[in-house]
Amino acid sequence: MWFSAPTQTFASESLDFQLASISTLPINLSSQLSTSAAPNSALVAALHELSTTKPPIRNKLESVLQTLVEERPSTKGAQNVRGVDKVMQEEIVARAVTMIWKEVLDQLMEVARELESERRYWENVLNSQLGVGVYFVQTLPQRVLRALPPKDTFSVRSFTSLQTSSLFPHSPSAAISTLLSPYTLTRREVLRSFKAVTRARDLVATRIGILATRGPRWTSEKLEEETERIFGVIADVLEIPDRSDSSGPGLTVAPYTLLDVLKKDLPRSKEHVKTALEQHARPGRLTRLWFPLLFLPPMLYFTISTIGRNGPWLRQQLGNAKETIRGFFVSWVWEPLEGIGKTLRGGGEGLGVAPTTVKSDQASLERMVMDLGRDYYHLSGAELENLGRQVKEGDMDAVLKVYEKELQSPVKNALLGYLVRTLLIQVQKTKTDLSLSLLSLDHLLRSQQLTFAFVGVAPSVLILYGVGGWLRGFWRGEQRGKSRRKTYFYGLRDIERLLLVAPKKGEEMSVQDRGLLIVAVSGLRSWARGMGATQDAFLDDLRLVEDPQLSRGTKLRAVERIWRSWGHDGRQRP
Repeated sequence: MWFSAPTQTFASESLDFQLASISTLPINLSSQLSTSAAPNSALVAALHELSTTKPPIRNKLESVLQTLVEERPSTKGAQNVRGVDKVMQEEIVARAVTMIWKEVLDQLMEVARELESERRYWENVLNSQLGVGVYFVQTLPQRVLRALPPKDTFSVRSFTSLQTSSLFPHSPSAAISTLLSPYTLTRREVLRSFKAVTRARDLVATRIGILATRGPRWTSEKLEEETERIFGVIADVLEIPDRSDSSGPGLTVAPYTLLDVLKKDLPRSKEHVKTALEQHARPGRLTRLWFPLLFLPPMLYFTISTIGRNGPWLRQQLGNAKETIRGFFVSWVWEPLEGIGKTLRGGGEGLGVAPTTVKSDQASLERMVMDLGRDYYHLSGAELENLGRQVKEGDMDAVLKVYEKELQSPVKNALLGYLVRTLLIQVQKTKTDLSLSLLSLDHLLRSQQLTFAFVGVAPSVLILYGVGGWLRGFWRGEQRGKSRRKTYFYGLRDIERLLLVAPKKGEEMSVQDRGLLIVAVSGLRSWARGMGATQDAFLDDLRLVEDPQLSRGTKLRAVERIWRSWGHDGRQRP
């Protein structure tokens, strides 16, 4: 997962589409060029920067707007610009306000995800009796420190006189606090934080819904009117005060106005939400872990002492593991692959049987049989040549007849006859047949050497392939097991629940519910980062769910399609 590119957000995809829509709008400059001088170089450079294939980042956008403001410090709105410069500035402002819309939406989405994460934390604490008790133990040191008097008035008596109500400063009534148990007071405190975070999340989700529903729609040539409308939406969401210029009614959308939004209004809105988030955020990491950390020193001591007592055995096991891994790669991977390379370069290696040896044995056998035929059968000429051809074909009938006849008087013929000679001829025949068999086997081994080499290396290659696939899936997030499957299951389940229970007028959803839906889908967008080749198909289904233009019924059908196509764990392939 660490080496795979993150998936695009809803705002980024919408920005790419809207900027492409601006580029396709027909703009007629002929009537402007006749009364205008050469176009302003700063406007040309700014338009070029904002028209690239990859939209500029926020810092680059600020730099472009700052350049325009410094270039034309006396300009108080687009209505004071004439000619081709006005047309260019209209497109620049249109592109810039679209990018700012994306920045605002991304910022709200980031805050909404953080609020949702905190809300789920408080919800998990509330749903578990053990969770409330653990939270009380985690925050107990902080409660005691807050309840202690100042250092100049601190005493043992003041410490021992601490009451339960002093440990819960957010309790609405000190009198009631003295009657309730610490567990109940802790649960009330958790519930208070849960409700506050939920309200903040709903407020941010409403703003997200407004931005998504009333976002840019560059479908006409009236750039100025659409720019004013989009800026009005951004101003409503960020609660920007009216900055209308005295020279004309309504909002004045100019580079300096947009620059103020980026540098002042957007950070101010983020800080406002961050302040509310920090007041009801989960305890810090050290607060949550202080109690387990108490057991860390004895655990470290036990671990180190165990390692010290078993040091030689552990070193031996590490050495064995090292040798095992090295032997696997050298003996079962590298050497077989090296053998395959040698086979491809120079051919295979057989049994080392030379064809000349087989020919010599065959020729010797022929000569021995022909000599026997000349001495025993008194053959000559054509008959002797015919006997030689029979031996080449493997016909030893003439020799076997002599051998059978000589066996009638074995002792006599062994001394005075041809019995020993026929036996030696048969030994030579056996040697020749063995040489021929070995030569055939040698040819077979040479022809199948590459096959044998691949068969030998196949198990180790399969092991490496499996381990490599597991590691690749681990880095991409596919092997996070149960937690990953739970993220998909509960994420899609929350989306379906939003579509089922959202207040509706006919098939329409409220702005807040649309924002909550987009936030919920953003979690699955991040989850899809580890899907690999099927990621694009899954994102196409998610786009149907988060599209503000589709009805609630259509979105429900899209969710049913996701369940059907991707299963209940997200691993089913279409």
